[in-house]
Amino acid sequence: MTTPESPGRDPELLRRHSTAGPGAVDRYFSLSARGSTWRREIVAGISTFLALSYIVVVNPAVLAQGGIPHSAAFVATAAVGGLATMAMGLWARLPFAVAPGMEMNAMVAFSVVGTLAYTWPQALGMVFWSGVAMLAVSLLRLRAAVINAIPPELRSALAAAVGAFIGLVGLQIAHLVRTSDGRLSGLGDWTGPPAVALYLGLAVALVLDRLGARAAAVLGGIAAAALYCAVAGVRAGTVHDGIHGSGAALFRFDLTVLADPRAWSVILVLFALDFFGSIAKVVGLSAHTPLQDDQGRVPGMREALLVDAGATVAGSAVGSSSFVAFVESAVGIRAGARTGIAAVVTGLLLFSCLFLGPVLVHVPVEATTGALVFVAVKMLTTRPPGGTDRLGVTVTVTAVAVTVATLAIDQAMAAAFVVSVAASIIGRRRPHPALWVTTLLLMAGVVLQYLHR
Repeated sequence: MTTPESPGRDPELLRRHSTAGPGAVDRYFSLSARGSTWRREIVAGISTFLALSYIVVVNPAVLAQGGIPHSAAFVATAAVGGLATMAMGLWARLPFAVAPGMEMNAMVAFSVVGTLAYTWPQALGMVFWSGVAMLAVSLLRLRAAVINAIPPELRSALAAAVGAFIGLVGLQIAHLVRTSDGRLSGLGDWTGPPAVALYLGLAVALVLDRLGARAAAVLGGIAAAALYCAVAGVRAGTVHDGIHGSGAALFRFDLTVLADPRAWSVILVLFALDFFGSIAKVVGLSAHTPLQDDQGRVPGMREALLVDAGATVAGSAVGSSSFVAFVESAVGIRAGARTGIAAVVTGLLLFSCLFLGPVLVHVPVEATTGALVFVAVKMLTTRPPGGTDRLGVTVTVTAVAVTVATLAIDQAMAAAFVVSVAASIIGRRRPHPALWVTTLLLMAGVVLQYLHR
């Protein structure tokens, strides 16, 4: 007999409990629907932050080479990146981090300012106008149309290209390979402390992954950090002014640069890098994960692209180059990130860097390399659903090869699109009109990049 003291046995109460849905926050982020948990999302968000934390140190250092005040670039990286990443989580509800792209800051510092002799306010003005163009095409849903038109073999190829790029970033930070003018130039030191940190971090991550640990990558990074500090000592670093002096670049962008016809091609190149780079990353990061629906589309994609573009506009006003969806988000996704909660965690940690600047310079960036290479291996060895045909293998190999040769995902994307369209023509199939237009624009963007070298 059911008594008031044992309400759990009341059939009516049991029925109500069984039909009760998840809470409002759970429903908003689709936490249960995507098979995730709060703990998993938090750990994944921390994993993503640890994998991309180097950008807070590296981006200001690179942009300073082009004359942009170091403190301004630092604040732009942490503040705009943190807020944009939180917006990505809260609005788009996707686990993507947003931060300045390494290909972007290098172009601004060394090409636009260094080679073309524009001033840094003019360079930031070009970044601003490229961001405005990005907002326009995102509001018109052009980027979403391109993404939705990408066939399965190209999605798998872009995922592999993103994986190869992440791995190369890890190898470069660990000094195992050298680069020159944005290209691989040879092998580096395979026995020094950075290399050993990579080996240890990768080994720990692989073992833990084999044992079923979702946080394998971040735990490997912690082990690598401990070893690196023990062998090489704590990094000395140069303590910058943190948030002091951060207004040196505030609204210093020169918007009149749009009146200079010579600047139009630079703006177009910045736009192409952001436009196609973000497409490749969104597709590559979400491929073969629950982030895609049954039709291969990514819910929240339009909002994600608007956050990406808005961050570029805001970053140019504060003192940074273009912001993009960061490929290191793959580390968090591998750790189980499936919702925007992970991005909110990453964004909060990124924003907190504003107050942790003097500490960050002592963090060994090399500790992240094992996690990056681990994720790259996983992305490159993931078998696409339904297997692979000859076209899929050809396109994937092409994308990976071009990524290794150029260290540029947009150029890998261009090569993959050309091969896919050519194969369709040879096979007497009619490519989607969006693929024709995208392929032509990608080829034009690559040509313009080489003209500006």
